[in-house]
Amino acid sequence: MKQILKLPLFILVIIFLTSCSNSNIRTTGSQIPEKKTSISNVPTHNSSSRSITTLDYSLNAILWQQKSGEYTALCYQAFSMAKLKLNEKIKAHKKEGLKLAIVTDIDESVLDNSPQQAFDILHNTTYSEKSWLDWTNRAQAGALPGAVSFFQWADKMGVQCFYLSNRAFKERTSSIKNLSDVGFPQADTIHVIMKDSSANKESRREKIRSKYSVALLIGDNLNDFDKMFYKQSWLTRCNLVRDNSEMFGDIFIVLPNAGYGDWESAIYDGKKLSPAEADKAKHEALISY
Repeated sequence: MKQILKLPLFILVIIFLTSCSNSNIRTTGSQIPEKKTSISNVPTHNSSSRSITTLDYSLNAILWQQKSGEYTALCYQAFSMAKLKLNEKIKAHKKEGLKLAIVTDIDESVLDNSPQQAFDILHNTTYSEKSWLDWTNRAQAGALPGAVSFFQWADKMGVQCFYLSNRAFKERTSSIKNLSDVGFPQADTIHVIMKDSSANKESRREKIRSKYSVALLIGDNLNDFDKMFYKQSWLTRCNLVRDNSEMFGDIFIVLPNAGYGDWESAIYDGKKLSPAEADKAKHEALISY
C-alpha cells in the first residue's frame, strides 16, 4: 500500500478509471433479455456491431414513413409529376385511338400499410400471411399524400384507372372497399385486379394494353413497371434503371418505400435466408470507404 501511495497522482487516477471500466464491462455487457415475449424480440444473432432482433431493420423505415416530412414531400412530388405528365399525354392523345389509362400498384403506391407493420413491431412479431390478412380485411389503410386528388383528377379527365396488385384474389372485396372508402375513383371489380398465377404483373399489364393506351405506370417497386426488372439481382436492377432513366418521371412514377420490397430480396439473389444469414448478406452488401 505504501508503495502505491508513492506513485504519481496521475498514474493513480488512470488505475482507478481502468478498474471502474473493467467492472462496468463485466456487469453491463450484452445480455439476452430475461423476458421473452416472442422469439423475434430476442437478439437472435450478432451483427458486425451489436446484437440485433429480426425487427430492427424495419423500425426506422416505418418511423420515417409515418413521421417524416420528407416522405410526405416525396409522395406529393410523385403525384405532382404524374399530373404534369398525364396532362401532357392527354393533350397529345388522338381521340380516334385507344382510350388513355393509368396503371397503379396498391400497397405503398396508393394505400399506406405502415400501421400493419407498426403493429408487428409493437407486438414483437414478423410478417405472416395471417397478420397481413387481418389487416387488409379491416379495409382501414389510409391513402398516400396526394394520391386521391390525383386519381380523382384523372377520372374527371376521362382516364381509366386500374389498380393492379399482387394481393390475393380473396382480398379483392376488402381492397375495393378500402380504396373506395378513402376516395379513389373506379374502385370496382373491373379496375381492381388481383394476383393471378404469377407475381410477375406483365401478363396483366398486357391485357390492359390490349384495350387501352397506358399513359402512366405508378408503383413503389420496379416490378410494377416492366418485366425486365422481375427477379433480377440488385446490380442488374440498378443498371436497368440507369439504362432506362428517361422513363422515370415520364412513364414510370415511383413512390418511396424503405420498409420492404424486391430491392431487399435482390440483395439475397432471391434466396430464402435465416435472420443470421440475411444480416450477414446485408453487411457484406454495404459500400464503405
